[in-house]
Amino acid sequence: MPVLTDEFRITQNDPNNTLYAGTANIESMIAKFISPDRTGYVVRPGDVFSLLAQDTTPTAIANTSVVKLYYSDPNGIVKRILIQVDYTALVEFSDRNKLYTVGNRVEIMPKDQLQLAVIANLATATANTRFQLSCLRGTQLANMGT
Repeated sequence: MPVLTDEFRITQNDPNNTLYAGTANIESMIAKFISPDRTGYVVRPGDVFSLLAQDTTPTAIANTSVVKLYYSDPNGIVKRILIQVDYTALVEFSDRNKLYTVGNRVEIMPKDQLQLAVIANLATATANTRFQLSCLRGTQLANMGT
């Protein structure tokens, strides 16, 4: 089957994303993205990642908070860290010269997961969480009888 590829950004608004409230001072998953059927993603070296995480006030989490982005198989048995960095490195969303760039390549297959976790000084609120991860999206096209 043919595969259609395009540049893509996974964000908090993606329908394949679930957001969670984080708990202060422990590692908390604040977002989980599950790759849909017939769709895969490639995160490449040089792709960018940004994050805004705040409590309900809204007050931003401390700059020294640790942010981790995991990728895993559908069952969560094989889980690897794609990104582990202090929050301060991720707060830029628009200046290309200041955006955090990913250093590794990872392929996310259908039903695989991306899990965003923080160890922060504050409990994060789902309504005050924004992020973006640039990548390449590939979708298998259904046989249209041609």
